[in-house]
Amino acid sequence: MIVFEERRARDDLPRYDLQPEGALRYARLYRADIERSAGVRPLLPMDEDAGYTAGPFSPEGGKLIVFRLRALEYRIGVVDMVTGGVVWTDLSPETGAWGRSVEWLSEDAFVMLGMPDGVLPPRLADTNRTQRELPRLWDQAARGEATFVAVGLGPEPERPLRDLWRVDARTGAATRLARGPFFDFEASPDGRHIALLVDGPLQTLPSPGSATEFRRSRSLRMVDLKSGQTRDPPEAQDISTSVMTWSPASDALLIAAIDGDRPRLLSIDPAGAARDVTPPDVTPAVPLDFHGSPTAEAGWIGHTPVVRGRDRDDEGWFLSGDSGAVKLADLAPDARLVAQGRRGALFVSRGRVIRQSADGPPEDLGALASVVRPDGPLGQRAQASPMKQGSAVVLDQTGRLCRTSADQGPMDCVAGPSGAAVSWSHGVAVARGAEGRAANHLTATRGASFETIWSLNPELDGVDLTPARRIDGPDGAGGWLYAPARQGAHPPPVVVTPYPDRVYSTPPPTMRPEAGNLTLNGQLLVAAGYAVLYPDLPVGPEPADGLADRILAVVDAAANDGLVDGDRIGLWGHSFGAWAVVLSAAQSPRFKAVVALNGSYNLAGSLGRLSSHARLAGENDAAIMGTARWLEAGQVAMRASYWSDPERYRRGSAFEQANQISAAVLLVHGEMDHGTGEAEGMYAALRRLGHPAALLYLIGEDHSLHNPGNARIYYRQLIDWFDRHLAMTEPPIATSIAGSRPPSGPG
Repeated sequence: MIVFEERRARDDLPRYDLQPEGALRYARLYRADIERSAGVRPLLPMDEDAGYTAGPFSPEGGKLIVFRLRALEYRIGVVDMVTGGVVWTDLSPETGAWGRSVEWLSEDAFVMLGMPDGVLPPRLADTNRTQRELPRLWDQAARGEATFVAVGLGPEPERPLRDLWRVDARTGAATRLARGPFFDFEASPDGRHIALLVDGPLQTLPSPGSATEFRRSRSLRMVDLKSGQTRDPPEAQDISTSVMTWSPASDALLIAAIDGDRPRLLSIDPAGAARDVTPPDVTPAVPLDFHGSPTAEAGWIGHTPVVRGRDRDDEGWFLSGDSGAVKLADLAPDARLVAQGRRGALFVSRGRVIRQSADGPPEDLGALASVVRPDGPLGQRAQASPMKQGSAVVLDQTGRLCRTSADQGPMDCVAGPSGAAVSWSHGVAVARGAEGRAANHLTATRGASFETIWSLNPELDGVDLTPARRIDGPDGAGGWLYAPARQGAHPPPVVVTPYPDRVYSTPPPTMRPEAGNLTLNGQLLVAAGYAVLYPDLPVGPEPADGLADRILAVVDAAANDGLVDGDRIGLWGHSFGAWAVVLSAAQSPRFKAVVALNGSYNLAGSLGRLSSHARLAGENDAAIMGTARWLEAGQVAMRASYWSDPERYRRGSAFEQANQISAAVLLVHGEMDHGTGEAEGMYAALRRLGHPAALLYLIGEDHSLHNPGNARIYYRQLIDWFDRHLAMTEPPIATSIAGSRPPSGPG
């Protein structure tokens, strides 16, 4: 049986105040019988005003967990794959953004993290907090009652509580096992114990001169499912969110403690006793992930702990051997642990799958491939942890997908592409096509034959798209160009869409028609007659250093080939890309028009910027930590606080250089996003200096676009802006009041 998920069209969602979560979760579930060729039918009865998404299959595949979002209610259910019946519960599950929200214990029971009283999980609730809560607070203030949000006047607000439930998959009956500020968990292989990751308070801010990490203190709770007892191991404090791995025998849990100068690998037994199993003279590696959380990597090879770290000489993977640390010499320093068995483990090293046992030589099993995991979806932790994966997939010499176990055993091989969903027992691989129109078809491959099961987005079959063309310039400058199909007597104007630190080895995935990107859909500009260019912008010593020159090197390479008009250059960017386009306009007068969506333009003023949702929740301290980390140690890479090097911040701030901007700048900002004041300040600076500028607020939008009505007005104004300022050979008669535009004020 094949089960697949189809997301609804953006203009066909029940509501639009859930931001990206609505686009993801308002989906449909279908099934196809691969043995009977009975066609495709709905997996379960589905209401028109609800969305349905798939969770993990039960161990034997007889049941499937499903999630339903209807209005502001999120529920978990179980579909019987034999009868087609579904049992819905009153439980509201966590979304599993960090790791697991559900895990099967047996064919008839699973455990899940859920919200008390059935409220929405934070990832969903936070998207429309303002719409839900602000009208009530306004009414309260109108009655003369105290109405306020306090920050810093008392202890930090407690983290959201979750319940750990054991659920009978046959009846939906649930037993609560624990309650606390949990946000991830892992069941022991024997199903007897649960390890829960406990969310804690924000870490103390570093000294003014150091770069910030965004960290909370995390601890551990152990739950015995048989006795109901819970234990909080005192040594398990300030632990990494990425390591929570049970031994094959279920007698110990590995975690990484990061509460001192030297991280430690700890083994916790089910009774809560801790043992330091860090290999001698090895320091575990704990690089920061995108969220600013220290990310350790560790696991088991049989009964022996293994960790990625560094000794006196070099980096790599180390076993805690009887005679000291043992380095796994055949693995690259950045190798990943991807599967664990009872006696061995699988690593991915230099694109190859390597089987490693505790006392035997390594085995090269072949080139890495991938398949869909039936026990998912899984969150952030899956990027650094196998999460009970017992096998990996390699390509054999004929290009087949072959499943190989972490322990010795025969391979199962199936014809199909990497990334497919595979039934190893039936020899079937199901996948979407690769590029072009093939990506709109879901096909099943069995041996040498394949059939199309479902056509996705059939309307796109009638849309002609121009292919991407690689542009290569001097000194490694390069990028991808999309030119309009119809060329006039002169090369078309070009709109550049830069994003710092991004290098495209293949054409940008956002330009695929099925990408569904409302925020930066370059295909719409190509259809309007513009060439669209995506330049490579590798990491430099300072983000602002030579930014305009690096962009123009790629533009000039395309202009020298007669592909674009090098005198009519526009810039278009979102988020950090919006920062890049406005700053680039300050560095060169060659750019004639700029459109910037939801950007940051004054880096010093970005510290602690808030969305309306965060402001209402009183999450100022979290916002300070998050934006400080983004500025200092994250994407902007200032490498120090503002007070340590203010000139570096000024060089990276378009607001500080607004007097050097000659391009016409259209600033667009989602009214629910953080930093609306940045767009307002940048607009005020340009208007004060007499430069052409305009400001468009999109009401109800957060950091990206999701409302189809807002998307239509956004693209009308965007194309009109480029038409006015790139088509002219003379300066515009007026600045921001010429041409068509929405009226000032609400529309």
